[in-house]
Amino acid sequence: MRHGTSASRLLGVRELWGGVRPGIRWELRLVGAVELREAAPARPAPDVGSRKARTLLALLGARQGRMVAVDPIVEALWDGRLPRQPEAGVATLVSRLRARFGADTIIGGRAGYRLGAAVGVDLDDAATLVAQAESLLRKGEPALSMAAAERGLRSLDGGLVLADHPTADWAERARDRQAGLLRRARCTIGEAALRTGEPDRACAMAEASITEDPLDEAAYRVLMRARVTNEEPARAIRAYQRLRHALGTEFGTDPALSTQELYLTVLRGGRPG
Repeated sequence: MRHGTSASRLLGVRELWGGVRPGIRWELRLVGAVELREAAPARPAPDVGSRKARTLLALLGARQGRMVAVDPIVEALWDGRLPRQPEAGVATLVSRLRARFGADTIIGGRAGYRLGAAVGVDLDDAATLVAQAESLLRKGEPALSMAAAERGLRSLDGGLVLADHPTADWAERARDRQAGLLRRARCTIGEAALRTGEPDRACAMAEASITEDPLDEAAYRVLMRARVTNEEPARAIRAYQRLRHALGTEFGTDPALSTQELYLTVLRGGRPG
């Protein structure tokens, strides 16, 4: 891969992912505290208002652009303690948010609501970055892949998604999505780091994934290959044994065939490809 070409492509990636996308005026943060802020801040964003208004934005943001019917919105906002006219209450909240942030912030009516195209959501943006990073890695562009995956990781790694809603099913689904994206971002960075000659970076990403999910087999494979690259085959073997013990204890199963083959390569003194 020619360095000049790589540098120019990397600059293009930074410009694309570092700027404000056309049409996006507001960024909805679900990672950490729920917050709606200007995409290109020139002044402080208006206050969202009540907790119910914040919950409504969070619920719509967690649904990945899909329309949300009024009934689940009512359930999320009032949790069984319904007002006399809940549908009218939802409509009033939507009207107030539109007045503060623009009519295109929330789309819909009696059939349901969704976020408008003027609002970007951090989880959706991170998912796009991780998918692009994986695609770049498959195309043999590890430096570009790492740049995209690291940007996605920074967006995802700022706290628990929707921590103010610890028992809501819809929030738990968003947290599962965050955990899956974190695993994919770290794995992609680890794979890219192995290809760019950064085994310590690969080890750090793999260990972080394993700490959060001791059964993350892809992370163990990255870790094993990085240990071998660092001339530490014994530590690669111990990593495999940790995985085998964890899988055996939890599910009564062995590692996947590809992981076993990697282990046998290391055990025989070979170097994984």
